[in-house]
Order: sequence, then structure tokens, then C-alpha cells
Amino acid sequence: MRWVMLAAGLLVAGLLAVSYAPVRSVLQGAEEEALPELRASRSTLTESTVAIGTVKPKVGAEVKVGSQLSGVVAELKVNVGDRVAKGDVLASLRDEDWRARVDVLEAQLASSRAEREFAEGELSRAEQLAELLPKQQIEDKRRTLKVREADVERAQASLAEAQINLGYTVIRAPVSGTIASVSTYEGETVAASFAAPTFVTIVDLDRLEVQSFVDENDIGKVHVGQPVSFRVDAFPGRDLPGVVQAIYPKAQLVNNVVNYVVLIDISDRQGLLLRPEMTVHVSFILERRENIVNIPRNALLRERGRTFVVVKKGDGWEERDVETGLQTPQSVEILSGLTEGEILVADKQAWKKHLERKQ
Repeated sequence: MRWVMLAAGLLVAGLLAVSYAPVRSVLQGAEEEALPELRASRSTLTESTVAIGTVKPKVGAEVKVGSQLSGVVAELKVNVGDRVAKGDVLASLRDEDWRARVDVLEAQLASSRAEREFAEGELSRAEQLAELLPKQQIEDKRRTLKVREADVERAQASLAEAQINLGYTVIRAPVSGTIASVSTYEGETVAASFAAPTFVTIVDLDRLEVQSFVDENDIGKVHVGQPVSFRVDAFPGRDLPGVVQAIYPKAQLVNNVVNYVVLIDISDRQGLLLRPEMTVHVSFILERRENIVNIPRNALLRERGRTFVVVKKGDGWEERDVETGLQTPQSVEILSGLTEGEILVADKQAWKKHLERKQ
């Protein structure tokens, strides 16, 4: 019985020894687990910012067309969305009163011309009888002729004014574009006083620009002539090119944040139909560095005023201070302390855990 118990004890001890060996091997492997590595390389680093903006008509691309005369709208020839060319008839007013006015003034002009011709004949006959007539009578004839000539000029001016006003009863498009809104309809009475009543609004969709709001922290790196790209919410996935045209000198507060309006000229629409007030996201390239040594931000450590990376040295690792330059949300430029091709720890959290395990 004793031998049986001894044999069972030896068997249990052997099994424990066999099971302990692989567990110890796994633990040693975890302690010696390799750190994530990367090799420092050169590439182009770009710092950019995205600003919200809207599509707006350029100066002079949106025109409110009204009437210079008071009257009743006789006919409206356009609707919202219609394309019109410069000079096309948009609407007309009832013109009976103005036509009658023109007829009256034409008759007055004819009468004035007849009076002038009669005065010319009277003066001609008086001059022929100058030796028989008093000088004062001849002077009176000359003065009468001048008065009649002035009457003709006044009648001509009044007629010209009436004809111009008659022309105002027809409202024409001052520019080519698309009818954006109609605010007056047939049969309505319009009253022209200090401001002309608006009939329609025309927008030239070929003359649009982007107004974007750039944060004060980034405006110092934005300049006229700077190339940008932007996306329109209505056309996702399409990047359109543009160029900074102007920067407003006066700031605007948007949600208590100081912003500056930047006007962007659209370089190429790529066949897309842009419309005013569309929302866009503008990407500004603030700074660009080419062929520089840079690393992911996750590989850079900062601790107690130090900025350093962990570089491979022989079979181990060493912490090395570095000087940084341009920084983006993803990468950091290394000015000194690290050269191209060197291997370093790619994850700062992995390095911190490695140090904790060694303590």
C-alpha cells in the first residue's frame, strides 16, 4: 500500500512539473515581447485647416429688377428658374396714359414748330422793309423768333422725356442669369417713390464665389492667391479647386469666436451646378514642408519638459532628445536628434508599459 501511495505522489509531481514548464515559457515570452517599431523616413508634411463657408453671388451677379414708374402690371413674362438674357422683356406696365402723353407732346411740338416758322417769315419780311419800318419793330420780330425757337426746344425735351418714360413701362433684364425670385404679379399696382419696387431678382449662376470663415489663429497663414480646395455638401466626394481672392479686414464674431471672411474664386466647377447659399467645407494649406524627417505623433514622448523618442541602440533602446518643427494632427517634423533610417519605438504607450514591467 505504501508503494502505491509513493507511486501516485511521484506521478502527480511529474504532471505538475510538465504543466509548469509551458506556463513559465509563456510568461517569459510576454516579458520579452518585441516593442512596435518604425523606421524614420522623409516625406512631405502639410499643415491644413478646414473652414465652413457658403456659396455667394459675386458683386453685381445678383440684381433686383424693379420699375421706375408707378402703374399697374399688365404682363409678367417670367417665372422662378427661367433663364433670361440681357435685354429680354421681364414684365410690362399698362401704358395708355403714357402713350396719350406722348401724343399730346408730339402735337405741342408740331404747334411750336409752326409758330417758329411763322416768326421766321415775319422777321424775314421786316428785314426786307428795314428802311421803311422802325428799328424797334424789327428787334421785336427777332425777339419773338427766339422765343418760338425756345418753345420748340422745350417741346422737344418734354417729348423726349415722355418717350423715355413710355419705354420704362417695359421692364427688361439688365443682365443675363436665372430668375431667383418673383415679388410682383399681373394686376398689381406698383408705386415708385424713392426706391423702385422690385419685380424679380436675377442671379448669374456663372458668377459665384465662396465666402468662408477662417479662425483668427489661422488667418495669419492665409494670403491672396493661395490655392485651396473645397467640398460642397450637395456633392459629397467631389473636391473643387479655388484661389483666395480677398480677405476682409474687419472680423466677424461667430458663436463668440473671432473669424475673418475669406473670399474664394472658384477655379473649376467640374460641371457641377452650384447655387447660392450652398454649404461648403474649405481646406486651406497653411504650411507645406517637403523632404523632411517626420514621425507619427504617437511615437513622440513628452515628459518633465523633455521632448524625446526611443531609438534602437544595439540590442536595446535609448531615450534621445529631439527638436521638433511643423506639427500636424498625425505627424511631427524632426529638426534634430533623429536621422533618416533610424529605428524607434512606434507607440509611446508601449514604451511606458515596458518600463513599468522592468520596475
